[in-house]
Amino acid sequence: MEKIKKIDFSIGIFDEISENIKKRIKQESNNCEIYGIGVYADEIVKNKYNTYPMKNEEERMRIAKNIEDVDFVFLVNSTNVDEIKKIVEKACKERLKK
Repeated sequence: MEKIKKIDFSIGIFDEISENIKKRIKQESNNCEIYGIGVYADEIVKNKYNTYPMKNEEERMRIAKNIEDVDFVFLVNSTNVDEIKKIVEKACKERLKK
């Protein structure tokens, strides 16, 4: 039987990656086998946070992919909890195929 892997993730805007964010990601990733980051889509940032991201979603995803200890990155284009769960589940399944 295949061992079940512990997966964890964070979701955010990820416009600027401070040292504190890097430390938090390092701590969280040490408690799991696979760690992912969900990056809010530009429209979500504008509508949910009433601000504009400094960088577009593609650039923020590229930045997130390059953070040490991050295994996968996915776009979050909803604020609905059930939809976010589906997005996370799909991203995790895609990562596990690798």
